[in-house]
Amino acid sequence: MIGSNLGAETAVRAPRFGAGFLGHVSGLVTVREVASTAELCERHGLDSFWVADQRWMRDVYVSLAAAATRTHRLLLGTRVTDPYIRHPGLTAVAVASLDELSGGRAVLGIGPGGSGFAEIGLRRERPVAALRESIGLIRQLWAGGPAALDGQVVRWNGGRLDFDCRPGIPVVLATRGPKLLELAGELADGAIIAVGTAPEAIAWARQRIAAGERRGGRAPGATELLHMTYVTLDRDQRLARQAVKHGVLGAVVGSHPRYDFLRASGLEVPPALFDYLESGQRDRRRIIELIPDAMVDKLAIAGTVDDCAEQLARLVDSGIQHVLLAPIPVGRGAAGAMLEQVLTRVLPLVRAA
Repeated sequence: MIGSNLGAETAVRAPRFGAGFLGHVSGLVTVREVASTAELCERHGLDSFWVADQRWMRDVYVSLAAAATRTHRLLLGTRVTDPYIRHPGLTAVAVASLDELSGGRAVLGIGPGGSGFAEIGLRRERPVAALRESIGLIRQLWAGGPAALDGQVVRWNGGRLDFDCRPGIPVVLATRGPKLLELAGELADGAIIAVGTAPEAIAWARQRIAAGERRGGRAPGATELLHMTYVTLDRDQRLARQAVKHGVLGAVVGSHPRYDFLRASGLEVPPALFDYLESGQRDRRRIIELIPDAMVDKLAIAGTVDDCAEQLARLVDSGIQHVLLAPIPVGRGAAGAMLEQVLTRVLPLVRAA
């Protein structure tokens, strides 16, 4: 499970699978639908369920609490919160409360963030320091505190939580940047690798994580490798690839203007798309028009049952230990219904391979 010491030389084990809603899909799903989808995932043997912390959509912790009341076994994680929108002390309280409610199934997924920052005047400053300081403080508070921190980004004046909680709640760091991938290897229980699905990009990310493990004096393979994967299933491959661009859009826009992860896949942002983003414009339709199919093939999973099964199997073969499926339906289709098709038609092929 997340947090175990997975040595590089240990025996190969079956990959784990989870699911969750991301991006614009999150805004279309009610809290009750989130809970019922978590129940669906548990019924089909998944290992984890994740809820996005995206402003201004339904609250992540209310949604995860609802999922906790409808499930018994699934790990329940934030995918992902950040060190800015809430003070890390409040995040420590929220995740520990979820862990208590769920009987020890909470996972803190955290990353550099960005959602909703413009509306409330937040800036993403010193993300490596912010995440290092936040994770350290949160773990101290979970361990019983008191803690004191006068960091570059985070400050905490000697307080402690007013209730006892599990000190070993897993922490996974989601990122596609080289410095934060190294930070994940240095101190996190797991890394949600957000570099796309191309094997060469996964290999690049694993190298960065391994460098962090060496720097932190950790055993090789100590960091569980997770991957949140946008997936669209449809009989029409063309429609599927077009729909999944709504997920690819987030990675392309959120990373501008630095695209190390794309170069690791052998890609460059097309000049017309780069210039459009450089102009500051963010019209979703125009961006999707400018995203080429070659980028989709390297960043997401889309197509028929056989297409999706082949692409998922390739992702597992690249070393990902825990695949997290983020469904994006075609047109006005229901994301939950499409996810169920993936679980019943695609996943059995991958598990049997």
